[in-house]
Amino acid sequence: MKRILAIATAALLTMVAVAGCSSSDDASKPVKLVMWWWGDQEAPGAKDWLDATVKAYEDANPNVTIETVLQTTDGLIPAFQAAAAAKSGPDLQYFWGGIYSQQPGWDGAITPISDLIPAEELSHYINADVELSYQGKVWTAPWYVNPSFPLLVRNDILSKYNLETPVTWDDFLNTCDVLSAKGVTTIAGGVKDGWFGGWLYSILGAQSLNSQKDVIEAVIGNQKFTDAKHADWWTRLQESKDHNCWNDDINSLELYQAQQRWVDGKAAMTVVAGPDAPNFVGKVGADKVTVMAMPKWADGPNAGKMGSTSQTIGVTSWSKNQAEAAKFIMFTHEAAQLQSWYDMTGAMPADDRFDIAAVTDPVRKNLFTITMNGAPYLENFIPAQLDTDAVFTNVQLVLKGTITGPEAAAAMQATIEKLRKTDRALVDNFTNWGK
Repeated sequence: MKRILAIATAALLTMVAVAGCSSSDDASKPVKLVMWWWGDQEAPGAKDWLDATVKAYEDANPNVTIETVLQTTDGLIPAFQAAAAAKSGPDLQYFWGGIYSQQPGWDGAITPISDLIPAEELSHYINADVELSYQGKVWTAPWYVNPSFPLLVRNDILSKYNLETPVTWDDFLNTCDVLSAKGVTTIAGGVKDGWFGGWLYSILGAQSLNSQKDVIEAVIGNQKFTDAKHADWWTRLQESKDHNCWNDDINSLELYQAQQRWVDGKAAMTVVAGPDAPNFVGKVGADKVTVMAMPKWADGPNAGKMGSTSQTIGVTSWSKNQAEAAKFIMFTHEAAQLQSWYDMTGAMPADDRFDIAAVTDPVRKNLFTITMNGAPYLENFIPAQLDTDAVFTNVQLVLKGTITGPEAAAAMQATIEKLRKTDRALVDNFTNWGK
């Protein structure tokens, strides 16, 4: 009996030794991760932060190398779609929130991050619960928060014409009337590339809705985009056109081109990406600027609030190094990296362990506080094709004066009805997401 126990013990020790060697071999095995990302455009300093963070991770894990590839705004989605079709490309991929993280999951292009990162760790990541969850899984990991989207008001320009910062929609339209009579642009915008149209849908359209569930209900057919609570924002957009609120060349300028008009003192207001707002304010001077949500035109629970969304990182389903990729994501959420992200970009990391109370800059502190109590960002809860084919296109047409607000709402409804017929999985996916 003792001999049998001795043999068994020896075998067990051999197994442990082999396991130990195997673990050591795995730790020394070369691993290369490829990360495609976007963000330096809206969070200046992100590239330097990512370079430093990758180096720190590689120093701590000598067997790992990480190649980062910065994507363009227009190329971010098409490039990943091509990679997903080929099942080859990055291990780590940057996604916008909501539908832009959901669709790759529905398509099988990413592995749920909740399968790779412990639930306790993931519970600290901001906006994972609403935008990124699906049937008990979380698709991608929030990286940084985007207050969506602040209106920047130049008080120095308004004061020249005895105007105050507008709070209500009527105040806003009156401001437009006064400034346009003086040949001054009230709000600078550019919709040539489409993106600003989605912003306007979110910051105007959310004001009359109870929650993002209203949007999902309209997508699946239980509500209509021609219902008053979904359609009236189009009329407000038409009113802004009728009151000459915008620069005349809004359809000829891209988003970032128009924002420069505000910096140059050629417009009293503009709308910018939340992470970049402090940088814009810094160019003009904090004492001259009010950072706020779009003036209220409705009395819904989200009127007067900014949206809150998080830009995210996912792990591709074809990656052979998913565990290592998840380890890197968790590394970016360690205290040192959260603080260095803020120090280098001024943007808010998407992690509730970051101490907002320690932020001393008043503009950033105000933005971060607003974001923690923000509204859902509507653009993230509609199909991407509805966004491009209905929102982008019809915002351009309304601001051109080609169609009216009610006509734009009808066109949006017609587009979603067509999409429900051509995309058989759409209703099921959105229904499950809504639950």
